[in-house]
Amino acid sequence: MKRRLWSWGLLSAVTLALSFPAAASAFGGRTASCATPCPVSYVEQKVTAYKCETETKEVKVIVHEWRDVREEYKYTVCEPAITKQKVKVLEPRTKEETYKYTVMERQYVKEKVKVCEMKPVTKEIEVVTYDCVPVKTKQKRLVCETVCVPTTVEVVVKPRGCCLLACCRKADPCNAPCPQTVQCTVMKKQRVTKEVEVEVTTLQRVAKTEKRKVTVCEPQWVEKEVTVCKCVPVQKEGKRKVCYYETVEKEMDVCTHKLVEKTGVRVVKKCVPVEKVVKQTFVKWVPYETTVKVPVYSCPAPAPRCKGLRGCCGSRARVACCN
Repeated sequence: MKRRLWSWGLLSAVTLALSFPAAASAFGGRTASCATPCPVSYVEQKVTAYKCETETKEVKVIVHEWRDVREEYKYTVCEPAITKQKVKVLEPRTKEETYKYTVMERQYVKEKVKVCEMKPVTKEIEVVTYDCVPVKTKQKRLVCETVCVPTTVEVVVKPRGCCLLACCRKADPCNAPCPQTVQCTVMKKQRVTKEVEVEVTTLQRVAKTEKRKVTVCEPQWVEKEVTVCKCVPVQKEGKRKVCYYETVEKEMDVCTHKLVEKTGVRVVKKCVPVEKVVKQTFVKWVPYETTVKVPVYSCPAPAPRCKGLRGCCGSRARVACCN
């Protein structure tokens, strides 16, 4: 865009310079007279101009792209290594040893000890005894009796069926006879409570004091020689098997770890410069010939200058100084 603006500015400046040479000499160089303007005529003139054209070309450029790149790297691994080494190991062993122990044994020993014996002793003591004596007394008691009482009751009696010997003395069939009500006396049982005076025999306790001979067992301490069983500690010797550990040197497989450096391959994203062919559009200036109309001024001989004044063209004293 900047190139296009610059090209258009340059083209307009060249055109102006070619089209106004006479005007510049007329006004700036004061070749025309102050009184009358110079006549202008246009003349065709061939000039070389430049035009802007675009051109597309294939250009090789270097472009940075992210690519998957396989690269080698080193890493350290701790690997187990089995080696044979002499090590000290504790192994269980057994041995027979003599030891002393104490046992409590029973022993029978004769000793004089005080023994408690129960001996019978006859004593005369006072004893209180009780005798039961019967005593008769009269007491009032309530007694229940069953008494038969005569009672008049009305009873409905059903008569027998009709026959020649009955009351109606009619031959069968006949109507049903009417029931008859008869009064009769009935003995009914009734319970009667009455108060009766009864002789009651009771037993009374009568205390008696008397002396009796009683045999009592009393404890007496007597010194006797008896056989006593005692537990006496006795020290003895015995043999037993004892388990113990003994240090033995053996050759065994020992696992140790070593650091081993290895090489691996991994895929990494990298920005790699790649050469590519790209189509690009360029702007160029192409010269061409064209015909333009150029103004030409035909002016008369220049007028004498006024002394002491810079010029008279365009001033009010133009007539005075130019005559």
